[in-house]
Amino acid sequence: MSFSNITQTLGQTDNAYAEFFDTQLFSQAQLETLREVGEIVLDFAPLQSAKTMLIAPKIAVVGSGEIAEEFLHTLSESTQTHGLEDCEIFAVLPESFVGLNGSLGHFHILYTQDSQTLSLEVAQVVFFTNFANVQHSKGVHWVNEYHSPKELLESLYSFIGAYEYTSPIRLAPNLCDFWHRRPKSKDTTGDSGYCHKCSDVCQSFGVFRDNQKGEIVLSSPDCIACGDCVSVCPTGALQRESESLESLTYQAQMYRGSIPILHTKSHSQEVIAALRSSPNPLALPFVLGQPHILNATYLLTIVQESGAMVIVYAKPSEFVREGIDSLNALCEAVFGTKCVLFAHDEEGLCACLQEARVLDSVRYTYTPRADEGVKEIFSQRAYAWVRGGDFGRVAMQHSGNVLIDSQKCTLCLSCVDACNTKALINEGSSFSLLFKQSLCTGCGYCADTCAEQVIHIESHILDVQSSSFEYTQKAYDEPFKCVECGKVFATTKSIQKIKDILLPSMTGDTIKQRGLECCGDCKIKLIFGPKEHT
Repeated sequence: MSFSNITQTLGQTDNAYAEFFDTQLFSQAQLETLREVGEIVLDFAPLQSAKTMLIAPKIAVVGSGEIAEEFLHTLSESTQTHGLEDCEIFAVLPESFVGLNGSLGHFHILYTQDSQTLSLEVAQVVFFTNFANVQHSKGVHWVNEYHSPKELLESLYSFIGAYEYTSPIRLAPNLCDFWHRRPKSKDTTGDSGYCHKCSDVCQSFGVFRDNQKGEIVLSSPDCIACGDCVSVCPTGALQRESESLESLTYQAQMYRGSIPILHTKSHSQEVIAALRSSPNPLALPFVLGQPHILNATYLLTIVQESGAMVIVYAKPSEFVREGIDSLNALCEAVFGTKCVLFAHDEEGLCACLQEARVLDSVRYTYTPRADEGVKEIFSQRAYAWVRGGDFGRVAMQHSGNVLIDSQKCTLCLSCVDACNTKALINEGSSFSLLFKQSLCTGCGYCADTCAEQVIHIESHILDVQSSSFEYTQKAYDEPFKCVECGKVFATTKSIQKIKDILLPSMTGDTIKQRGLECCGDCKIKLIFGPKEHT
């Protein structure tokens, strides 16, 4: 067999589009497109998706009473028959239990003993008592979920030893709107952080937050790769390992002039059936590993690169629907038509195939930089539609607007330091606060960081006009020069505020009073210099 035949055979074996090759539904050019898209998918596939973790035979049993005692005895005896003589078993009384941190293989049980809170590290935990503050995750076993002690024991032993799992989601902490941010200053519920949508929607403890460290934590063994965390992340800090926005961009670029049908491989036969009953010569399958990752930016990328309406064929998801509604609102505002069609059964898919068409006006090609965040990509792409127009205001996923009282703003720039997406910046060395609405996620961290409390947030909106995609001045102040050396070191408003606060306590002390108007270097010289200096 020739090398070309070998590669063709391998391509049909591994290509996610293999089911479509012999359907007689597509032209040779279309089939070649599908082969190339399948190869792009393989190019971006992780080199080593399977990982192995060693789970130690260390088990804690939280419970009391006769049943718990019997299970402890049974567990101890069964470890001998399973060749686990080195198994460590710990008993923790429910009344001394405080909390549980960590994940499979690395749990930390917090408990009290002699008025002290201690920590016990174990690999798995068995609970005979329900605790509201303990979440379900792999390695946490609730007795009432098993039919017999034998079933529970088999589950415990299935984890011990070399445990294989995949790591489907990756995190970029520098983009995360929760990472190392302080708790909300006005919060009275004990909740922490300005954005933890990912942990809120996680169904399996694959993503959770550590409020003490201010970090989002991924537990790959617990992750079921549903993709919800990706679609709700406003900054793109979370992406699917095998299906990044970069990968989807290169795939989408192959669909120029075609109508992509976004669906999973498991729905390929349904797509084939719909194409047979409702043929659309421009429609091409676009196989996704997980359609729940789709948000407005992902969808905008596929719409613009194909230059056509996109059909999403998937089970309904409120997060995907929000992204579809947001993008359709933007497209309708600018072009008077929606660009994403949604179907969740074959009848609906057939209807979408009849409605879908190429939209030359929406076409735009853009290859993002490697370090470019989702909001920057969205801003660049959406601006290609808006340009110099003004199309009103639309509801928009992961977007917001910042209103600032420019008269009360002292240009301390704490809001600039607080902004992850660079929606708020300071213009070079000047004292001008600039804002680009298309980069704003509406997280509200800037408002809570503002010492003057002069920032107000409008969430989930986008003004579809040119000014939203460029930096506009929100506040400005005259620079204040040091009265000693003439160097600019602050703003006029900030110095005046300091004087208003401190001058009443400096009555008669002309040196200290003058020091308020000095830069740091001159202030030291003034205070510690010759006393006759005035």
